Amino acid sequence: MNKGIKDCYFDGWKKTFVYKGRTTRKEFWSFIVMNIVIVLFIAMLSYFLLVVSVADSTSRGGMMLVWAWYVWLPLSALAPVIFLVPGVSLGIRRMHDAGKSGWWFGGVLLMNLLILPLILTGIHQVMLILVDENHAEQVMKIISIILSLLAALYLLWLCCLPTKAASENVD
Repeated sequence: MNKGIKDCYFDGWKKTFVYKGRTTRKEFWSFIVMNIVIVLFIAMLSYFLLVVSVADSTSRGGMMLVWAWYVWLPLSALAPVIFLVPGVSLGIRRMHDAGKSGWWFGGVLLMNLLILPLILTGIHQVMLILVDENHAEQVMKIISIILSLLAALYLLWLCCLPTKAASENVD
């Protein structure tokens, strides 16, 4: 059953609320990459239509601000919200395909979105007692970037795991 990229992409949307079953690497990455391409295409098209074709050289800076405020900010805020539920269900099914529990994906995602900010807030409060606010902010930025990057890389590694046979699968 060799599906095309288009079929893999639409299967991701059709199975938005399906958390049982399996999703291959091709299905997972087709969905993720196609959504990124679509969002970037919308951004580039709107930028071309609003800034490049409408504004002359003297008003281009103002039109760039209008584009950023009315197109890029809403697009960059709404796209992750729209893709969250299908992405989570797809990730959970991807973990099933890799022979792991779906909580591997959900747990890392919850860690990155909920638990990590709480831990960082606690560390920041302790650092404010030990050092001045400027140094605490700088150190917290570095710690936050490192921990978020590690969580993202681990999630990426989990999603790239090869398919396990159905008998080895842990649902």
